Amino acid sequence: MTNKPSGRFQSHTQNFVVSALTISALALLTFLSSAQLFSASAVSPNAVTSENTSTLRAKQSISTYKWNLEDQNLPLIGLPDRLGAGVDLSIAYSMDQFQFPLFQSLYYNDQAGKYILMVMSEHGGTKLIDLTRTPGQTATEFTSTSNLRLAEKGDSKLITTSDGTVYTFARSVDGELRCSRIDDRAGLVINLKYNSGASLARIADSSGRTVSFNYTNLYVSSITQTWGPGSQRKKTWAIDTDANNAHTDTLAVSVAPVNFAHARPALASPAIAKRIPTNAISPKYTDAMAHSDSSLANIFGGAGATAAANGFEPAGLGNQYPLYRGDLIGDDGVVRRGHLSFAMHLYGSADGTGAMSLYVPAGFTRHSNEPSPTDAAVTFFYPRLGNLTNVTLAVFHVANFKLEVEGERVKIGDIGGRGGSVASYKHSHIEFYRGDTGLPCSSARPQLRIDPGTIFGPPPTAARH
Repeated sequence: MTNKPSGRFQSHTQNFVVSALTISALALLTFLSSAQLFSASAVSPNAVTSENTSTLRAKQSISTYKWNLEDQNLPLIGLPDRLGAGVDLSIAYSMDQFQFPLFQSLYYNDQAGKYILMVMSEHGGTKLIDLTRTPGQTATEFTSTSNLRLAEKGDSKLITTSDGTVYTFARSVDGELRCSRIDDRAGLVINLKYNSGASLARIADSSGRTVSFNYTNLYVSSITQTWGPGSQRKKTWAIDTDANNAHTDTLAVSVAPVNFAHARPALASPAIAKRIPTNAISPKYTDAMAHSDSSLANIFGGAGATAAANGFEPAGLGNQYPLYRGDLIGDDGVVRRGHLSFAMHLYGSADGTGAMSLYVPAGFTRHSNEPSPTDAAVTFFYPRLGNLTNVTLAVFHVANFKLEVEGERVKIGDIGGRGGSVASYKHSHIEFYRGDTGLPCSSARPQLRIDPGTIFGPPPTAARH
């Protein structure tokens, strides 16, 4: 059930003007390779970005390299002839209904008391799994639909899947928990070794087959595999983004190196900013993105608010959530949508711990009566919002919900409500949907979301996928 705002709300609707965001065409060029162009009519104020369902499903299709666990006369991993910059997502091992990219680390958030692991879902989208430590217990279950379990064995952490596969994570030279061993359910043992720079250097199975990663100044330049009796077979695949370049059978490669997200100096401080993968759809945080986030923070937050609506979160959030949560693209060209795809986070401080009042623009004609029971979500329907018409705004993690008009905005409470928030991590998650949708089910939201940057700025000519 929804309520109509009072006459006081309607009077403020007429006077409300959202400050314009200046998003330059240059900043949008980053997305043109995967962007959906607007039609001539879509440039009008009624325009709303849309995405064909079949196209979306194609983008979410998973593409990981197959492991050859039994035939020792074949390489351990079936690599294609050409490897692109997203290879770190494709070298993944099955973890129940997920795929775990072996280049990723297991992170621990000391303040929140939880572990964070990035996996890939069955549809190919990246997902962050939180594991909350239970005092007095040596093992806990992931707070997800999976049956993954984590146990401590000395300084190592063991993750066991429902089929009995065990992942061992040990401290690397940089202090991070990296996968050091996989005991497959069939009895195969896979060992992972790291170099002095804490970068993955070698994968080997119990039969002696190896996968080696060759670096040039912390940059991966090629992958070499050995296999067969006595490891007499050897082949090297070059990491290359040029479709005309093929793999080579020697170690002499001449390609532009790829900087993997995990590669960094061994002596770097553990308190680091988020590392942006080279296969991020937008690998650089531009001035236009910063201006967009600043303007959105002024619209939805109080003084000192920080917004993240372009895939990049504040550098100070590295200790809370060290993983990049924007869109990624695999070496197969398939886009993996991230948690911040067509969505924004609002923080009260750059480290994600500050309290903050939460606002929405005036002009809505309906709103939900109270926050939803699981994730404290409140929805607002706008006949017109910024450039667009017929838009539903959903604000998740709303605390102390109460509508109070303050000038050209409406205060709806504070950030950090139920669902996804702990005492040390306060934020609200904000999404915009096409049409009068209320709160859509989770599976319907990706097709309905609108890029926040297109709503309040000048009418766009392109929208990112």
